[in-house]
Amino acid sequence: MGLKIERIILALAIGAFALAAALAGPGSARADHYACHPPAAGWGFDTYEYEDYVGKYNTAIDLAVRGWAVPGAYAVGDETVNVSYQGVETGSRAARTVASPANGIPPTVYKAIAHIEADWSNAASQVPYGGVGPTLLSMDCGYGIGQITSGMGHLGGGALEPGVAAARQAVIGTHPLFNIAEGVRILADKWNSAPNYRPIAGVGDPAAIEDWYYAIWSYNGFAFVNHPLNPTKDPLRGSVWNCGDPHAPGYGVFNRGDYTYVEDVYGCVRFPPMPKGVPYPPPLAGNGTPPPPPPNPGGAKFAAGDEVVVFGTGSGLNIRPVPAGDPPLTVVPDGTHLTILGGPQTANGLTWWNVQLGAISGWAAEQYLSAPQAEPAPDAPVNPAGRMWPPQAFAMPNLASPEVASAFTVAAFSTCEDAGFAGGCPLMDFPTTPHYDSSLPPNPSDAAYFLGAPVLQIVGETNVKLSAGATSASSSPLTIKNLGSALAPFRIRTSAGWLVVKHPVESRRLDGGIAIGANYQVVDQKSPRIATAGRDSSLIITVDPTYLTAGTHTGTVTIDSLLGPATKTVFTVTVVSTGGSGGTGAGSGSPSPVPQPTPYYRAIVPNLTADQ
Repeated sequence: MGLKIERIILALAIGAFALAAALAGPGSARADHYACHPPAAGWGFDTYEYEDYVGKYNTAIDLAVRGWAVPGAYAVGDETVNVSYQGVETGSRAARTVASPANGIPPTVYKAIAHIEADWSNAASQVPYGGVGPTLLSMDCGYGIGQITSGMGHLGGGALEPGVAAARQAVIGTHPLFNIAEGVRILADKWNSAPNYRPIAGVGDPAAIEDWYYAIWSYNGFAFVNHPLNPTKDPLRGSVWNCGDPHAPGYGVFNRGDYTYVEDVYGCVRFPPMPKGVPYPPPLAGNGTPPPPPPNPGGAKFAAGDEVVVFGTGSGLNIRPVPAGDPPLTVVPDGTHLTILGGPQTANGLTWWNVQLGAISGWAAEQYLSAPQAEPAPDAPVNPAGRMWPPQAFAMPNLASPEVASAFTVAAFSTCEDAGFAGGCPLMDFPTTPHYDSSLPPNPSDAAYFLGAPVLQIVGETNVKLSAGATSASSSPLTIKNLGSALAPFRIRTSAGWLVVKHPVESRRLDGGIAIGANYQVVDQKSPRIATAGRDSSLIITVDPTYLTAGTHTGTVTIDSLLGPATKTVFTVTVVSTGGSGGTGAGSGSPSPVPQPTPYYRAIVPNLTADQ
C-alpha cells in the first residue's frame, strides 16, 4: 500500500477514534481532551457584537498581537485570570532566543485566521451587529471570533469543577477582546512550540509573514490533512485560496475546502475580504496576472491548442461525442484542464468546443470553460480599496526549489510524526524570502474603549423560594446591570444540575453573560435601525423539574463579576417539588443531562489532532 493511501487511512482511523472518545461517558480519560462533553454541548455564554465590526476588530487585533489589549494576570476570588500576551521566541533552530512580548505577531496573520475561523463574528448568526446574544459556538465547542477550544472543556480542561465554568473560560466566552487575546496567545504558543515540537520556517523571524507558516498550520492542527501535498487536494489549485475575491486566481474553479488551512489563511492575507454586502474593487493594472489574450478572428473565445479549465458546473461537465449529443463520453469535475482541438460550433442554443482529455476527445459547452489564470507574483499589487485590512505581499513555499521541496516530502512529515513531533522536525525546516506586514500600529490607549470601567450590580431576591411540579416550575427574576462603561462580563455558577439560570423567553441555560454600559449602543434591529444606550441582562432563576424527586431541595446560584470591581452575589434557592422523574443531578451538584446551547456554524472544523 502506498504511503499516501496509508496517511488517508490513518487520518480516518484517528477521526474514528476521536469520535468514539467524544461519545464515551464522562469517565473516559480521552474525553477530557475535548472542549465538548456529552451530555453538554458547550457552555451557555452571551456576548456583545460590535456594530462597527470591521473597525473595532481591526483595532482589537492590532492591540492583542502587540500585547496591549488586556490586563495582566488578575484575581477573581481565588481564581486567576490570565490571557495576556506571553510574547514569542525569535531566531533559527541553532540561535533561538527566549519569548518576549516585545516580539509581536503580524496583525494581518491573525486577522485572516479570525476570518477563516469565524467570519469576523464573535456572536451567533442571529445576533445583529451591535447586538447582544449567544456567543458563536461551533460543533466542536469553539467559542467566539477566535474559535477557542483549548482550555474550554467541561470536565477538566480548564473548568472550575465538572460542569462549572472557570472565570477564565467565562471571560473568554463572553468578552470579545479577551477572546481575541486568547486566540493570539494560542497562536503565539504554536510559534513557541518550535524548535522542540515544530519545524521552523525561514530564520524564525516573527516579523516575517512567511515564517508563520508552521504556526498557522498548527493553529488548526499539525496533521497531514493540512500538508500541501495532501493527495485529496487538487495539485492545480494554486498556492492560496482567493478568499472570495472574484478577481483572484482560482475564483469560480476552486472553493475554500479545496485548499489546506494554511493556504486559506494566507489567501486572506493576500486577498482580504470586503465588509459584508460591499462589492470587490476592480483589479489594479499590473497585478501580476497576464491580461487576457485579444479575441480570435471572428470573436471566438478560444483557439486550437489553447488550454482551458472546467469551472462552475458543481456536478461535473459532460464531454459529448458531438455538439449536444448523447450519451456523454465522460463527465469531468470542475478544475479539470482540457486542450482545445477545434470549434466553435452551435447546437441547442449553446456554443461547443472540441476538447481533449488524455485519450478522450469530444465536445464541451463553452459556458463552463475558462482560460486558466496565472499565479500572481508574490509582490503583485492587490487593489486595497474598501477591504477589511490592507493586502500583504508574501511568498508561499516554492516547491520548485529543491531545498524547499525536500522539507515538504511526505517522508519528512512521516519522520516527524512517527517521532511524536519530538525534536521539532528539523527535516521540515525551509528557507523563506521575508515580507513584512505594512499595517500601522494602533495607539495603546485604544484598549481603554474595549476595557472601559465596568461596575457590575446584581439586583434580585437572594433568598429564593420556588415550587415545582412534574413538568413545570416557578421562577425568580434577577437583573444584572453595568453602572460603569463598556462591557461587564459575569459568570454564573449553580451548585446543582437542576438549578437553571436563563433568559425568561429562552430555554438556553446561561453560564455567563455581559451587561452593557451606557456608552455603548445596543442594536435590536438593523433595518430600520433601532438601538438603545446600554443593556441590562434580565434573567430568571428556576429549576428543571425533570430532575427533582418529591420533597424539598436546596442549592445556590453564585454570580461573579469578571472585570472591574469584585462583585459576588449568592442566591440561596429552596424548591418544594411534588415530584419529577428524579434523573441525574437530582438534589446533587452533578450537571443534569439537559439540552445545551445549539452549536452555530463554524467556517472550518479543526482537525481532531489540534493539541498534538
